[in-house]
Amino acid sequence: MKRYVIIAGETSGDQYGGQLMNSMRNVAGHIEFWGVGGDDMVRAGLNQFEDIHKIEVIGFSEAIKKVPYMNSLVRKIAKFVYEIKPHSVILIDFPGFNLSLAKKIKLLSPSTRIDFFISPQLWAWNENRVVAIKKNVDNMLVIFPFEEKFYKQHGVTAKYVGHPFLDYWKPSNKKMLRKKLNLPLRKKIVGVFPGSRTQELKKHFPIYLRAAKKLMKNRNIECVVGLAPGFNEIEIKKLYDLSDLKIITESPIELLECCDAAIVTSGTISLQATFMNTPCVVAYKLSKLSGYISKLLIKVKYISMTNIVANKKIIPEIIQNDVNADNLLLIMNRLLDDKEYYNAIKHEMKLVTNKFTNKSNVMNNVATIITK
Repeated sequence: MKRYVIIAGETSGDQYGGQLMNSMRNVAGHIEFWGVGGDDMVRAGLNQFEDIHKIEVIGFSEAIKKVPYMNSLVRKIAKFVYEIKPHSVILIDFPGFNLSLAKKIKLLSPSTRIDFFISPQLWAWNENRVVAIKKNVDNMLVIFPFEEKFYKQHGVTAKYVGHPFLDYWKPSNKKMLRKKLNLPLRKKIVGVFPGSRTQELKKHFPIYLRAAKKLMKNRNIECVVGLAPGFNEIEIKKLYDLSDLKIITESPIELLECCDAAIVTSGTISLQATFMNTPCVVAYKLSKLSGYISKLLIKVKYISMTNIVANKKIIPEIIQNDVNADNLLLIMNRLLDDKEYYNAIKHEMKLVTNKFTNKSNVMNNVATIITK
């Protein structure tokens, strides 16, 4: 029986990790998995070292606080890898932790194969880390078309496998989704997606709620909150003043598909909105220190993958001090009232989506490469 160590550090990574584990069993039969993940990976059979909610961080100043714990966990996992000698170590995104782990594993167990699924965005932050990846990662499995060329130019073995979201999501009838979610058919629905991490909610949700309440002064608009997996609705209602805002917990992705427009925190969901052809505003707010360091280091013009792939501003973005209720209100009113602007965004979103549709069966592609 083959053993694999698999590590994910965020909600999206946990979702993809669970899907990958199931695909690997379909390809290679009975497999044992150990590592770090969340509910999806545990359901898929993960023997869990740690839950992702204990290691999630956003920003540089926030990460510093968890350095001692993270270093301890890296040592623990690297020692475990040395002892059990798995067929492969699978690292999913979460580059700050996973690249450090890859280095430690290669120091203790040089012959251990390391497969990295969902690349660190080095082209946005720090191309110098390519040297470490070339040294410590055996296979880089990427989900954005331009990344394969980027890595090959730097001598890294890389393969574009497609984007996993497009495999498991298929378009639905928006009216049927609204009925399913008990949402009005005749009102304009604005989805509010404050993020998948606790720290993201603290930074963004109060601002989004203020904007949502202002929007709902228009009786033809209803704002609905899409809560990411892992959050407890009762606890959220205790922590935040939601007033009359409805919360969707079971299927927030269906809310994203059937709403007219959305306020989203930068991350996987902004690209998902593009695939679903849902116009949105993308926001992101870090601490002052983290924001300052990010401004110094970041090499790309945009924060949303949609705009990065298009290499132009398709969907509106706001960051740091610009993330406030008044700015969100201005942007959302334009999205909802200016049909020409709204339709132009939808058209450009379709062009971006077309760049991803030449590859399918992503998890099977990844599973086949890792298990061979």
